[in-house]
Amino acid sequence: MFKKSDSTVSSSASATVGVASPPGSPVLSPTSTLYGAPGSVEYTVDPENDTTALGLALDPADVLTDRARGWEDFVRALKRHFDRLADAEKAMAKCHAANAKEWSHPSQIRNLAFEENSAVRAIGTVFLADANTMSSQHTNVSKSLDKQTVSALDAILKNLKSKVRELLKEQKERNRERVKDTETIVKAKENLAKAISFARRPGADSKRYGDPWLANFEVKQELALAKLKHVARTEKLVQVKADFRVFEANLVRELKVALIGVSSMSEIMPHRSGHATDIEAALAKFDTEKEWQAFCVSRLDKSGGPAMFEKDEYEGFDDPLVGVVHEGLLSRKGKGLIKTYKEHYYIVTAGGYMHEFKSKPQLDRPDEVEPDDTIYLGNCTLESLGAQDRKPEEFILTEKNEDGKMFQRASHVYKFLGASMAAASQFHSAISSLAKTTLGVVATGSTNVMGRTTTVLSAKGEADIKRTTTVA
Repeated sequence: MFKKSDSTVSSSASATVGVASPPGSPVLSPTSTLYGAPGSVEYTVDPENDTTALGLALDPADVLTDRARGWEDFVRALKRHFDRLADAEKAMAKCHAANAKEWSHPSQIRNLAFEENSAVRAIGTVFLADANTMSSQHTNVSKSLDKQTVSALDAILKNLKSKVRELLKEQKERNRERVKDTETIVKAKENLAKAISFARRPGADSKRYGDPWLANFEVKQELALAKLKHVARTEKLVQVKADFRVFEANLVRELKVALIGVSSMSEIMPHRSGHATDIEAALAKFDTEKEWQAFCVSRLDKSGGPAMFEKDEYEGFDDPLVGVVHEGLLSRKGKGLIKTYKEHYYIVTAGGYMHEFKSKPQLDRPDEVEPDDTIYLGNCTLESLGAQDRKPEEFILTEKNEDGKMFQRASHVYKFLGASMAAASQFHSAISSLAKTTLGVVATGSTNVMGRTTTVLSAKGEADIKRTTTVA
């Protein structure tokens, strides 16, 4: 979740000496990052890794990323701690070496003033021996720290940085996908609300945002896809948690090995034995399994992921306009050179649309449902069943182009045939309830042997046909 601006840590830094020092004595720069204020390592937030700022619920994998970052910060603090100790030991070793050099250097002035067996010269000999001893001790401690603790912590920190980079990369990709899914769902819901709103308006505006049924299906489709992704992430998380658990156990074991070396300082400098014992006791009390279980209970298991994908109820999901009036198989006469009837699957929706499919669409699957053809019934005129010597199961639907666009046909004529009279009647009734105009022919001619009603159309046209008109 956070991007670190790494500080350069130099193990060669040493402490500032407030008085004049012998040539070659160590001096610590007050501006050294190793000796800055606590918490001087700055973190800058990468917007794509800030899950909560993106408006997303915390994913369990994000908690593991935070855990890895916490370990990285802890090991970095340990590394800086022992870098400073190593620097201090080197500085003290050089300081005592300089003292030893000072007392071992012949002084003509002191030799003239004090006899060889003088108590004053004996004191100098004691300080020389002490300086040599202390220089050796501090040198051995600094070497022990560098060789065992600091180098081991370097390797651990390098491994942790790699792990954090890997987790942050995965988190960024995961957040991008979740944000995209959220935006897509929000957009689909907005389109549904517009489609429902405009479907209730009269005139050309009613079809501006399409069929509410299709818009509602798009919302369901996006929710289903998001759910599948969430389920996949949840299933993957089982292995991710198991891998991280092993990673953390190995990390703790390596840390114990690195820090147990501090106890060797007590062999070199006995006065530090108490401190070394405390460190060993703290490490011995660290129960890896117990620590992991506590983390799971307090943090990991409480993050359940995006709740919005678990709900199928949203504004407009149960609106009457998203429903289906009728659906089933119906044959339509082709528009090409071979004008034969071919069976298709049709869905007549409450929003006033008739959608054509090659076969029954699998609406329970999160696949894209794209109609082969769509008729807006609000611009249609429906003729009666079996009119003008047609079969009883046959009817004509004329869609008028009311968009006013150039290079478009003024109207489209669709001829339909039901597999049975019942099937044809059901479709005819459903379309009639939504079509702009339904023409009902009143018998003005004779009935032929096939049972069809014959109507004669005079030169005056439609005025000679008695019609019953229903405006939807």
